[in-house]
Amino acid sequence: MNTLEEIQKALQLLGLNSNAIKFYLASYTKGYASIGKIAELIKIDRSSAYLALEQLKQAGLVDEERVGCKKLVCARPPQAILSRLRTQTKKFKNQSLAIEDQLPELLAEYSQKDNQPVLQFFSGKDGLKQITDDILDYCQDELLVFSNQQEEKRVFTNLDHKEFIRERMKKNIRIRVLAPDTPEARALKNNDNLSLRETRIIHEKDIPFTNEIYIYRDKIAMLEFAQDTQGFIVKSKAFAEAQAWIFEKLWKMYE
Repeated sequence: MNTLEEIQKALQLLGLNSNAIKFYLASYTKGYASIGKIAELIKIDRSSAYLALEQLKQAGLVDEERVGCKKLVCARPPQAILSRLRTQTKKFKNQSLAIEDQLPELLAEYSQKDNQPVLQFFSGKDGLKQITDDILDYCQDELLVFSNQQEEKRVFTNLDHKEFIRERMKKNIRIRVLAPDTPEARALKNNDNLSLRETRIIHEKDIPFTNEIYIYRDKIAMLEFAQDTQGFIVKSKAFAEAQAWIFEKLWKMYE
């Protein structure tokens, strides 16, 4: 990938439209030039070029200079883009922290206005990542899991697994796991004391699940590993309470 492609990606992240990006790139390679000349180079009309220039000026990415009766413009150096990216990153981080601080209140308001069951489907590795992100974001105290560790390894890498544990522990989310008796499940249990986790092994043969079920607050998430990788999240207090009741019954059976 060349440097101009990296700059183009950065400008897209900053929210510039296509004309502004083309204007900047043309000016970047051409140096000081008139607006008309740049418009000609990127094949847009002058009015569109002025609109593109205005967007670049607001982003602080162009310099202007008047030579006689002509106004010349030039893209500012890459440091200007880097500075702008850092500023935006800081804004996103601050806003993210603000929402995180107010998350309990925001979720309470959201729940009061949305009492209807909600079903969301996801597919592919990216879809499963969205599900695990939702679990980590939405779960507040304890996570209940029916897990088939043998099947899970076909989809999630060891790095995925460690990352999930690290983020869960960072948020102080405890987890209880019920799992079929496999070497992977026994290995998981052996490391419980390092991971805010308690695992109990189900010893019966022919246990009829090859997926994972997560119960957290008023949600149920299921990850399916059979053929096409897919999953879903159900937001329903009644359904979550029913699934938690089943989990607790089984939990006591395998003490």
